[in-house]
Amino acid sequence: MTELLALLQHTQTWPVQPSVFVTTRQVWATKLEKLGPTYVIGEADRNKPLQGLMVVWRALQCVLKERPDVVVTTGSLPLAIVCVWARLFGAQAVWIDSIAQIDDLSMSGKLMRTVASLCLTQWPQVAAKYPDVVYAGELQ
Repeated sequence: MTELLALLQHTQTWPVQPSVFVTTRQVWATKLEKLGPTYVIGEADRNKPLQGLMVVWRALQCVLKERPDVVVTTGSLPLAIVCVWARLFGAQAVWIDSIAQIDDLSMSGKLMRTVASLCLTQWPQVAAKYPDVVYAGELQ
């Protein structure tokens, strides 16, 4: 959430402002709701397949309702699912892998580098490992 909020501080220079927000937890949604419509899709990881199915369903509902042109995320498995659905419906996806991933892409980042329109890392040594991953600095 810290990375997302840092990213949002820089959106004033974007040609189009973010209009919809998707998060995994209600506590984070409370911070985003004042900025625009916010969806809570829940948490998921590879150890909780049933929860994962619910996230897949909620992510699909969100994408079908909003029909995004672009999805920008600081990355997690649930948001990767949103990106996959969005790409299937023609949207662009920008994946920013977590700053905590200093040696390699996250598992979700490895998936998203094949799906995203643009895959970014916050570490130059991680970008050097993958020809399709770009280092563009870090969110602060």
